[in-house]
Amino acid sequence: MGEEEGDGLVKTEESLHTHPAGTALSIRDKGNSEDVEWTSARVTRHFASGALSLGVRQVFVQGSNLLGSLLLARMLSPTEFGLYAVAVFWLSFLSTFGGTGFAANLIRQPSEPTLADYRSVFSIQLVIVLGLAATLWAAAPTLAAMYRLSTDGIWLFRLIALSLFTTAFIVIPQVQLERHLDFAKLARVEVAQAITFNVTAVYLAWRGWGVLSFGIAMLLRAAVGATLANWIKPWAMRWHWDLERAKPHLAFALPFQGAQFISIIKDSISPIFIGLLLGASAVGYVNWAGMVAAYSLLALMVLQRIYLPAFARLQYQPSALGAFVERVLLITNATTAPLAVLTLVLIDPVTHLLFGDKWLPALPLFYLLWAANIFVPSATPLYSLLNATGYARKALGFSLLWMVGTWLIGAPLIIAFGTIGFAIANLLVQFSNLWLYQVAKNIVNFRVLPAVIPAWIMAVIMGIAVFIMTKIWVPGDFIRLILYLTLGLAVYFLMFYLFYKKQLRAIFILVRGSAA
Repeated sequence: MGEEEGDGLVKTEESLHTHPAGTALSIRDKGNSEDVEWTSARVTRHFASGALSLGVRQVFVQGSNLLGSLLLARMLSPTEFGLYAVAVFWLSFLSTFGGTGFAANLIRQPSEPTLADYRSVFSIQLVIVLGLAATLWAAAPTLAAMYRLSTDGIWLFRLIALSLFTTAFIVIPQVQLERHLDFAKLARVEVAQAITFNVTAVYLAWRGWGVLSFGIAMLLRAAVGATLANWIKPWAMRWHWDLERAKPHLAFALPFQGAQFISIIKDSISPIFIGLLLGASAVGYVNWAGMVAAYSLLALMVLQRIYLPAFARLQYQPSALGAFVERVLLITNATTAPLAVLTLVLIDPVTHLLFGDKWLPALPLFYLLWAANIFVPSATPLYSLLNATGYARKALGFSLLWMVGTWLIGAPLIIAFGTIGFAIANLLVQFSNLWLYQVAKNIVNFRVLPAVIPAWIMAVIMGIAVFIMTKIWVPGDFIRLILYLTLGLAVYFLMFYLFYKKQLRAIFILVRGSAA
């Protein structure tokens, strides 16, 4: 498995089994009432089962998010939509400290964590989150003034602070569910949160609540998530300050969390640098273009929660892990390619019919951001692979590279060319993922191109056919637009089925067996 490295991996008698080099190891996860043997076949079945469970429920999550974003983009001006992006950014930025990052090692360690482990990590994280929330509460007037907002803007940031504090109570139930790959229960929480946020935000925006609609929706989303998570997976929550016990977990969590923090700093170039330099309307255009360019990636949200625990279960079986990585790359690219190509081919009627002509000036941004997203279906699982196999510092290094590259290239280009400079910089930085692929291959032996290229070739063939059809019969209404989307996907999946017939049958057998 490449070079030996202890990045973020604390080897203790309690957390790591010792095994001879080259020996296929099956890990037993010892909980309170079960002794589970995690073999390659078992992990694959759980991955298929988890993806199926999340897939069914994430239809509601992503459908709700898609509909909510569409309605907000249609109701709000580019300036108001930009403020929405600013609010989401600040919550995401601060939630880096309130999410599962500090508890990530509890997910990936082979042996079942003790109740004291859970309580000590929860207590440390609660202190951090409380300090951040109090700081944001106090800084709310300053932040509102920076974005030239009224009193409502002050309360927007204070509602974000309350939302951040509330999310801390979701972490341990979420970690326990992810650890045991119980994504069916976890998906219920996410469905409820998505519906709560989008219904509240859209309704309040429609009623004229302005920026406060986003803050209230965020707080309700966090409250619903915390309540439901602790009801589905109750645990004996209690204060337990034990820094020595938490240190092994923090040793992995700090670089893991640092990578997430750096990623947020990278993304802050739009809501902070562009927002303060060019105004909220510029942020609105960038956010809209990025949102539409990423629609093809929504399906991958189903899988992102499964990468880390699934890869971690196979981290001591190199050959099985390599084969599993290839399957994941095939699934992610096969899912993304047709949706991405259809979005590109049909972007003009999609913009005109769904969002309104006010967003047409953002189409040049869309094209560049769309091109940058081609790397994402392969980069995202391989990035998780680094963390799952203990190479958290390498993952941190890539996050740092992307952040520095985005700011060093993006800031001068934005000053010189405006928002289009941001899109150019984003595309250039994405080419660094070619290095990520090579680093991942040095850790685990797998092939990238055979899992990636066929799906995109078939998607391009389908896209050319749809493009020719649009020139013959222009999609000037919703019915024709839906018809082209349906026909395009049908043609693609027919080609995919004929090319990957054996693999699809094997996946079907796995899913059917895991559901039985």
